[in-house]
Amino acid sequence: MERNRAARARKLQITWGMKRRKTPVRALLEGLAAGAIGAGAQSLYFRLTERITPKAPEEAFDPPEGEQAEESALETTARRLVEGLAQRGPLDARQKERIGEVVHYGFGAAWGGIYGLVRASYPRAWSVRGIAGFAIGVWMLGDNLLLPALRLAGWPQRYPVGVHAHALGAHAAYGAGVALGLAAIDRAPLVPLVAAFALARGRRAGRRVAAAMEGHALVPREVVEAPRHLARALARRARDLSR
Repeated sequence: MERNRAARARKLQITWGMKRRKTPVRALLEGLAAGAIGAGAQSLYFRLTERITPKAPEEAFDPPEGEQAEESALETTARRLVEGLAQRGPLDARQKERIGEVVHYGFGAAWGGIYGLVRASYPRAWSVRGIAGFAIGVWMLGDNLLLPALRLAGWPQRYPVGVHAHALGAHAAYGAGVALGLAAIDRAPLVPLVAAFALARGRRAGRRVAAAMEGHALVPREVVEAPRHLARALARRARDLSR
């Protein structure tokens, strides 16, 4: 029985590209990159389904802050981080949108990092069923637990089935993006992918935050540009691990 399970696990690894065990650091780096790719796939899903997105009933969520009436959950998070935690601002609508997008990619990358570690330890997670379970798990924990707990949305029983179905579709797109990103990393040299993606996203995120915070001096410009330097450090680390 155990031999059969081990054989199936090895077959999954070979079929999906995982030909050898990964170090925790490597698995985390790959997961972070793939998670950001998944966040991009989810953003694309929202754009493509914008016209058919079901509207949540107004009584589903009673926001504790008046500003939330005109904000998305990401924009509220951005405002809380900047104006509440950092005591800077206030932010205008455009600044909230830009920083909210950075939050979106950071959140997606974090979940991807967790999945990268899990699939490196449990090959069975690297299957269609495992990826689907990961996407559903992110939807359950994120949309139905974390958002209500942080007073960014109502509890799940207050929303109709159509709203949940649309959100689940968005997380299916996220899971597919993560899976495709990891599969590409498994089959291609790690260094160019990680370096190119991290540099591109890091530079872009740094520019957006800098533009959004122009005139507010949230942090020194050198710190705002830190993602670019961090991306280079990650690329160097990935290059060392792949040798």
